[in-house]
Amino acid sequence: MTLNILNSETLKMCAVCISETSGGQIALLVIVLSFIFLGLLNLSWKKYFKKGQKLSN
Repeated sequence: MTLNILNSETLKMCAVCISETSGGQIALLVIVLSFIFLGLLNLSWKKYFKKGQKLSN
């Protein structure tokens, strides 16, 4: 009887942990997305804007 109650409580806690996003997960997502965004900006800067500066000099 005690094991059944303990297992059901553990399952409920695991379901809560999986379904909720913690602050750390959100922070990690923001950091990864910002690195991706900065990488894309860097590629576009090197591809399009650096050529324009070389032509004007």
